Amino acid sequence: MKIFWLGLVLLFSASTWAAPAGIMARAWVVIDQVSGRELASYQADLPLAPASLTQLMTAYVLLGDIRKGKLSLGETLAVPEAATETDGARVFLKADDQVSVDTLLQAMLVQSAGDATLTLVMATDGSEAAFVERMNREARRLGMTQTRFMNATGLTEPGHESSARDLALLSRALLRDFPERQGFFAQKELTFKGITHYNGNRLLWRDSTVNGLKVGRTIQAGFCMAASAQRGDQRRIAVVLGGRSDAQRTQDALRLLNYGFENFDSVRLYRARQPVKVVPLYRGARSMVSIGFEQDFHLLVPAGGAVRVKAEVITQQPIVAPVRRGQRMGALRLMLDGKPIGDYPLVALHDVTVAGIFGRGWDSIRLFFSK
Repeated sequence: MKIFWLGLVLLFSASTWAAPAGIMARAWVVIDQVSGRELASYQADLPLAPASLTQLMTAYVLLGDIRKGKLSLGETLAVPEAATETDGARVFLKADDQVSVDTLLQAMLVQSAGDATLTLVMATDGSEAAFVERMNREARRLGMTQTRFMNATGLTEPGHESSARDLALLSRALLRDFPERQGFFAQKELTFKGITHYNGNRLLWRDSTVNGLKVGRTIQAGFCMAASAQRGDQRRIAVVLGGRSDAQRTQDALRLLNYGFENFDSVRLYRARQPVKVVPLYRGARSMVSIGFEQDFHLLVPAGGAVRVKAEVITQQPIVAPVRRGQRMGALRLMLDGKPIGDYPLVALHDVTVAGIFGRGWDSIRLFFSK
């Protein structure tokens, strides 16, 4: 679902709020999940090695393949020899093992298993290189300007890099585009071949509101995490890159999530195509026209500030038919504590054709006496 986003830039820019204290990661960002609005950041565009956070994009592409019917969760894949030779985390697959797509995805997202990852990507594209081309196409489409993938697993390789902001963008896209698959990212453990593998995202145990997403670690990348959480109807995403330890990345991510929840509220003022107001219409087949927003209309306010927002609908009268859906009809003027936020365009939510001769004549008389 598309969202019409409103940020109170004039009322509270990033400098208005004290930055989260004690964050030690090399780069980080926290965003509102619903709107994508950045709440705080540090070196968020710095290209860095993303380690196994790479597999968030691997998962994004694979989940798209499942939706399109190119793969199915119940389908069984034969493990290729090349997949068993990979470095890094594994679930110790053997060549020609028969493993379901469902289990392979769990192994990738819980254990960061490179052997499971390569089995999946080689099944869909024939080679890792071909799959990585698709990963980079999706990165460009999503606007990940600091990202270039060289492999599907996240192993250290020259030129393989992303940024905290890009990975937050990707995390949001995953949760937005595949909400029915969120359980994969919240899974705490996987037992496979008699071995139990535990998710490295410690926040899944520490905070019951955390529902994902992924951790990673290499010598070059340090300790990395993309964490998502929901408290009530509020959702936040935090990304930390270049942490010095597991404990530090966990604490950094939790501090960022807490900061986002404690200082901001994301409020949906109007649903998509919900009438904000019904206004009089002249010379039309209908005497009124509904005006509102084509997409959900969200507002970011200081925590607890939603009840202090005042709204006024402004239209230029008279409004005369014909009217086309999407035609600008006026504006919604918002105020917080008496200070202006801004004016936001309202559009017609439906067509209204011109009335017949009698209706037009009667409205012409009404218009004459309304002047």
